[in-house]
Amino acid sequence: MSRSLSRPEGFQLSPAPEIVVNLYNKKNTFAARVVDKYRISHASSPNHCWHVILDITDSEMAGKYRIGQSLGVFPDGRFNNHEFNYVHQSLTNQVRLYSIASAYWGDDWHGNTVSLCVKRELGEDAETGKLVMGSTSNFICDVQPGDLINVTGPVGKSFLLPENPLDYHYVLVATGTGIAPYRGMIIELFNQGFEGEIWLIFGVPYSTDIMYDDAFTYFAEKYPNFHYHTAISRENRNAKGERFYVQDALEENQEKLVPLLEKPNCLMYLCGLKGMEYGVYPWLYRIKSNLVSLPEDMTFDQVDKLPRDAREWIRIERSRDKTRLLKETY
Repeated sequence: MSRSLSRPEGFQLSPAPEIVVNLYNKKNTFAARVVDKYRISHASSPNHCWHVILDITDSEMAGKYRIGQSLGVFPDGRFNNHEFNYVHQSLTNQVRLYSIASAYWGDDWHGNTVSLCVKRELGEDAETGKLVMGSTSNFICDVQPGDLINVTGPVGKSFLLPENPLDYHYVLVATGTGIAPYRGMIIELFNQGFEGEIWLIFGVPYSTDIMYDDAFTYFAEKYPNFHYHTAISRENRNAKGERFYVQDALEENQEKLVPLLEKPNCLMYLCGLKGMEYGVYPWLYRIKSNLVSLPEDMTFDQVDKLPRDAREWIRIERSRDKTRLLKETY
């Protein structure tokens, strides 16, 4: 595994490419060939998550995408069929976006591959009890080396590393497959001689759901300035005896995190399931972070007690420092 995390001896890294978007679109897709795939959640996990590596050698994207961007994928075969996928008919012929999980050098170090982190979406129809399979996620997780996937993109300009990435510190918070961009970010930073501080807080329901654990453990053992913490909500408890979420891991380490976040060159990234910010924002208010500001006519006590469907979250969201607190939730 470490072979794809550290550059080959003597390998000269290419500089980061300029930001480009939509080199391919729905009317002009690129057929990327599957190079490899491997499971990144534990075999016993009910969440089946895969790392899928695509060959983009002959595309305009080769060496031009940036970590923090996404690729669009079209499902094919039975997953793009109205009868088989009747619950998701609205998604037929629709592009689904997936965060890129590889550094811009790709897993091949030459920019000719791009990787995706994908979780199978499985459920039941509430009325019939029949199995419902997410169109694109199952299509991607079913592919085998040699298969073709039609992709679009890259998409996104707002969740990237800064132009001078080695000049910053980072606090990266993820839930679920929101971990994808952080894998590439960490590979990029440490392979360029990064000397600042990186904190990675990764939240999942069960320890078997932790993705890329071997990769992050490798970096944590190799670099003392990389701090890797997990928040296992269904297995651990916080100080109140409640489920342990990413905000609890932040609070446990706030003695070191507060002075770091006060630095103007410290960036915080949030990526994962929509709603994770409703736990992180109150913690930021509690430590009086300048990454967020209280909306007019609101107090911290009001924010701390807000239900997740409260309209006030819209105002709170607008109050964050969008240059230093970057968020991508879905």
